[in-house]
Amino acid sequence: GHTKKMNFFNVGKYFTLVDMPGYGYRAPQDFVEMVEVYLQERPNLKRTFLLVDGVVGLQKTDHIGIEMLEEFGIPYVLVLTKIDRASKGVLLKNVLEIQEFVKEKTQACFPQLFLVSSLKYSGVHLLRCFIAHVTGNLPVVEGN
Repeated sequence: GHTKKMNFFNVGKYFTLVDMPGYGYRAPQDFVEMVEVYLQERPNLKRTFLLVDGVVGLQKTDHIGIEMLEEFGIPYVLVLTKIDRASKGVLLKNVLEIQEFVKEKTQACFPQLFLVSSLKYSGVHLLRCFIAHVTGNLPVVEGN
């Protein structure tokens, strides 16, 4: 769907997931005011997940969102969506370009990209585990 306002989802008593509107061509008119204020005034914000279309890669609007997160020093993760819709060659090209961008141009971005498909649920389990970890609900197990 296309989120028009912020939606809050309590995940048990553990954490709250906030679904924010996209910042592309369908963004609501009050997007900047709504999102900037929220991001700047939430000291308990653990991580922001920026969804990027895996078929087209980073777009101008994605760069604007990234600039905002970098400017505010907010830790974030890039999640490539729709990976089942991209050809393997296109997906690989986009992943490599984004990895290079993250390495060279960002400071607040988690270095690992998460690739997910909502149709086949590919990558969703790992993303859920990461969310559980950053919210303090899944400790990392040390190996021998």
